[in-house]
Amino acid sequence: MSEAQTRGPLRTEEERLVFCDRYFTSVGARTLVARPMYREYELPVDVDKELIERPFYWMWVEATHQPVEPTVLRLAFDADAQAREEARLNQDSPSSAFPWSPKKRVERIDFGAHLFDRILMSAARRGRTASVREGQPGAEIVPWLMVNGVFAYTADMNREEWFSYAVCLDNLQIVDRFYERIKHRDLVGAPASEILRHSRHTFQDAWRTLQRALTEHADAQDPQWAEEAMTRLRGDLAQLTAYYDSLLARASEDERSAILEERDRKHAALLEKSAPRVECRIHQVALIGLCIRQGRATKL
Repeated sequence: MSEAQTRGPLRTEEERLVFCDRYFTSVGARTLVARPMYREYELPVDVDKELIERPFYWMWVEATHQPVEPTVLRLAFDADAQAREEARLNQDSPSSAFPWSPKKRVERIDFGAHLFDRILMSAARRGRTASVREGQPGAEIVPWLMVNGVFAYTADMNREEWFSYAVCLDNLQIVDRFYERIKHRDLVGAPASEILRHSRHTFQDAWRTLQRALTEHADAQDPQWAEEAMTRLRGDLAQLTAYYDSLLARASEDERSAILEERDRKHAALLEKSAPRVECRIHQVALIGLCIRQGRATKL
């Protein structure tokens, strides 16, 4: 398993910058300024409403029919860029007559930043399903069904593994790390019906094939993590039982009922928190039409 798979996406400043460039381009925002580790984007109204929480402002706009001044986001992707651009903005601005006037601010994009959380939620909502193709309309393509998501290995210590699987609707071939293989290709939106008309197998056939592949992937993992988690869990349960047994030994008949209820509740909570399990969380499903490279197959 590669380090990139286990650490997940967007962990570096450069990855977050590229992601934001792609996100804002896809939603129709204008890039006004592009400097090293810094961007300024002018937002369309629908994106403004998603990213900036100001419901009363939009109620006022709709009630008064006032023109909307486009919102410009100023985003820095590292501390140096933030300091540099804030200094530039406030140096370039004319001096205010009011010393209490706020300085222009640049927002830092990093995990935990409220705006970045909103951008991620918007991207997830908009990208939950997709239908795209390569090449010009009418050109022959091979259809693929791709799923992107996370295997969550959950116990008292958690681990996540990002995955991208796809199945060919032409021959039910399964390909792992599919997105990595196609991310360099030029894809454009296309109706699902246009992609599916090239398929020899149904969507249902493809979905069942993907489900089997994901199940086999999870089953093939080394079970040592789960065995170690179960050993720790049995130890914790034994300590919990011993503690409540000691309480019960000294408790009166009136107290026993409350102690047993509390013991059972904590026992269930410990199982819920620490029992090992594998969850497959699918974040995106996409139909993708790729141009033919050799015969009926694509060269990925």
